[in-house]
Amino acid sequence: MKYLAIMFVSPLYFVMRKSWGAFVLNSLIYGTAVILLVSLVGAFIAPFFWAVAVGHAGWHLRKEVMAEHAEMIATKIAEKMGQPR
Repeated sequence: MKYLAIMFVSPLYFVMRKSWGAFVLNSLIYGTAVILLVSLVGAFIAPFFWAVAVGHAGWHLRKEVMAEHAEMIATKIAEKMGQPR
């Protein structure tokens, strides 16, 4: 679900995460892409703004996943360090 939200409606991902500052920024970028898509001239520029919005959300998701992974590894190392041999 997270990946679908990022690909098609990237501001929705930030609403689900309750990250309001990133939501506002991503909404501006995504909204610009949608508005440009409606005009014929801007339709050629709109994919750039859409890619920036998706990249912003994807980068945020990657950062969260890496933090979770690092915390999991640190917990396992701490458990092993506390065990007597």
